[in-house]
Amino acid sequence: MTASNHPAGNFSSNSPDTRPLPNLSVLRGLPSQLGVDALVVMSPENFTYTANVLLFSLGTIRGRHAFAILPANREPLALVNTVEYWQMCAESWIKDIRSYQEFVDYPGDALADALIDIGLKRGTIGIDLEYVPAALHARLAVKLPDVQFVDIGKNIAAIRAVKSKDEINIIEHAARQTHQAALDAMTRASLGETERTMANRIVDGITNSGADKLSHLIFASGERTSAIHGFPTERVPKKSEIIRFDIGGRYGAWSSDFARTYSTGEPTLLQQETYRKLWEIYTSTIKMFRAGMATEEPYFFYMEQVKKAGLNGQPWLGHSFGVETHEYPMVRPGEKAKIEVGMVFNIEPYVRDSTGMTYEFEDSFVITEQGPRLLTLGFPPPEIPAIGQPIEG
Repeated sequence: MTASNHPAGNFSSNSPDTRPLPNLSVLRGLPSQLGVDALVVMSPENFTYTANVLLFSLGTIRGRHAFAILPANREPLALVNTVEYWQMCAESWIKDIRSYQEFVDYPGDALADALIDIGLKRGTIGIDLEYVPAALHARLAVKLPDVQFVDIGKNIAAIRAVKSKDEINIIEHAARQTHQAALDAMTRASLGETERTMANRIVDGITNSGADKLSHLIFASGERTSAIHGFPTERVPKKSEIIRFDIGGRYGAWSSDFARTYSTGEPTLLQQETYRKLWEIYTSTIKMFRAGMATEEPYFFYMEQVKKAGLNGQPWLGHSFGVETHEYPMVRPGEKAKIEVGMVFNIEPYVRDSTGMTYEFEDSFVITEQGPRLLTLGFPPPEIPAIGQPIEG
């Protein structure tokens, strides 16, 4: 069935402060640059960035796909499920909004019909193939036998990697709000409380400071800190243990990602030394980021420092950050992409001591002409902080 074509209507954005426009000139020039007849953008992150709309269905309801179509020689269009149609009309910069009916039209067939309708029955079309479901790709192959589909996921990711001033402002706001929520919550924490009680204070602080919802919550104490993605439980931390958390809130299409390590009080000498070593490695690694270097270089610097300190490293160090938590390029061995001014990174080194307790830090920072600038409230303290005590500075 042919997708419905509706007039766009006259709507205004509900949240202009959290929806900065994408880099439209680069996006719209990408089909010609790549030598393709059109781009079809459909992964949740790429669609959200390209269409400039956060649709609830994407990433939450499997099979309810949305497509932003950027032809080389005509104005762009978007194809969404009918339940998302009016939000698209209200919020997207794309004016030609079309829809398909759930349980009546198969999304892949509706996409093929839309491409045929604009004269793309044959040729070469770029699409983010790493995300496209096999069943949808098979339907496209049947409906469009004369179209060659090529992967453009990394090309869109490369555009997303360099942030505008407005995007950086949103990420900085989210990072600072999350950092403050963690500081406040851990200052109020005390022995005798459960992991869940402590963690919930951070959650309350994040949502009360403007986040739409929680994006992730990792919180563990003692030996449980070795589970890298451990959820908070009813366990009551004991004195002289480590608490490690990695948390984030969701602010529209954007989020925060922040990690810290605390002591429950009276840290052992091993804990103090391990924390301090990691702090020195962490801060020096962030400070060495520079535009023009390969993204893998900070990883090798980090690993060299880890070995000198007698600690254990990890197979990757961090990631770019934006509408997707782990964006391209990753800070890992083999990543040759050049770091650019305007890129936002998070590095999250973690090490285990000989007792199995695990330590971690994570902050967001943006690359400037002068070097990295933290987007959080500042580095963690150089000496391990204790729950129930305020952190100075």
